[in-house]
Amino acid sequence: MKSLFKPAVAVALLTLVSACTKVDRIEVEPKTLSFTEAGKKEALKASAVTAEGKPVDGVKFEFSSSDPKVATVDANGTVVAVKSGSANVEVKGGEKSAKVPVEVSIPAAIVVKGGPIALTGVGTTATIDAQVQDDAGRPVQGATVEFTSADANIAEVSGNTVTAKGPGTTSVTATSGALRQQVEVTVKLPEVASVAIEDAPKTLKVGESVALKVSAKAADGAAIAGVTPTFTSSNEKLATVDATGKVTAVKVGAVTITAKSGDKTADAKITIKKK
Repeated sequence: MKSLFKPAVAVALLTLVSACTKVDRIEVEPKTLSFTEAGKKEALKASAVTAEGKPVDGVKFEFSSSDPKVATVDANGTVVAVKSGSANVEVKGGEKSAKVPVEVSIPAAIVVKGGPIALTGVGTTATIDAQVQDDAGRPVQGATVEFTSADANIAEVSGNTVTAKGPGTTSVTATSGALRQQVEVTVKLPEVASVAIEDAPKTLKVGESVALKVSAKAADGAAIAGVTPTFTSSNEKLATVDATGKVTAVKVGAVTITAKSGDKTADAKITIKKK
């Protein structure tokens, strides 16, 4: 009985050991890979485990990429990013295998939609829609874009909102890392339908000065901000006026100061008196 019993026990033990060391699955770390720069690399660590999660030694692993144009992998499991796209690295160990998703997204350009921007009227706004795209033309997830104005006196930018500050043309630059993209911004004023000189004095004494205030309105009666009229004096020997509308009394007499914007004018008649 002993000679018959011992071989049976040995076979049972061998079967049990074999079952315990059977490869159930291949585990790979990290489980996913993402790259944002060509040439960047990362090594995969593969292990074979039993159904109970115990490691199985001596398993040889083979690595392959589903798209070497996106990412390559060598015999040691080192993955290298090539260009933007999606791929899978397959890891084989015996009859078992596992796949590691690889995402490569290399920022290549900032795409600004809706440019150039034209604003009519000081205080009007526009929103810049800018997107960072990779070299496959896909949006780069999580990429941030900052905006700066070349001339804040014409157009001011806060976040991605552009606000008109004065007539003229400038540019807003979108920046993301080393990427740059410009969009032209033009600010125009509404067509002036009328101008008026407000609260002009009737008289001035020789040597006195006053700053004239001019308002401009559109055809619908709305005030137009940012209008810069030109000023002229009917007689500079009596009173002078500078580009800002500052009138200075020089000599006794009657003078007319004219403010002009486009083809619209307004007059202020002032009498110059002695001190």
